[in-house]
Amino acid sequence: MPRQYSKGARTAATFLEAARKEFATRGYLSTKVEDIARTAGRSSASFYNYFTDKADVLAALAQAFHEDTRAQIAVPYQEGRPPREAIRMAITIFWETYRDRLGALSGVFQASMADPAFLESWRDIRRSAIDFIAHGVEHAQKEGYCPGIDVRMTSSALSSMLELSCYVWLAQGGDNGDSVVDEEAAIDSLAGIWYHAIYWRPEDQSPA
Repeated sequence: MPRQYSKGARTAATFLEAARKEFATRGYLSTKVEDIARTAGRSSASFYNYFTDKADVLAALAQAFHEDTRAQIAVPYQEGRPPREAIRMAITIFWETYRDRLGALSGVFQASMADPAFLESWRDIRRSAIDFIAHGVEHAQKEGYCPGIDVRMTSSALSSMLELSCYVWLAQGGDNGDSVVDEEAAIDSLAGIWYHAIYWRPEDQSPA
């Protein structure tokens, strides 16, 4: 993650915005530090005052995405909305934010496979996201829903479903590679799966 700084906050933000643009245009793997510095209007030497490498920048962008979405997603639950409504609102927020930051976030999958150091940073970010989901699952269990399920595994699976679905449908053009996804249908599908994975009781389950 980027080192702590105070006076250079504006410069660091300039590098982050430049990296976001370069990742969107060139793709993460094809982007070089020199490209980011040039777009930022700064020198490569200045870049290294704030970040270790381009993976460090990507981790900062991913962290910012997580923090922004987490703050927004918490609102429907804090407002006490019914679970089905809150889940759909939360997934809509995640989807739209992912779509708006697609260039950087699509690089997460590339970097996690090619860069072990980035993978560790990404695991830390995911762990925090899973903690957030797990808190919601535990709250549902206290109300009598989904008894006995493995909270961590379920939370990890739901997080993975959401991330990969956004990547496949938004970055890869769907399963055929050339389609434009129906966003409302996609969000409805994700929200339905999420809701039914958690909000069930044993008495609601009919025998197979």
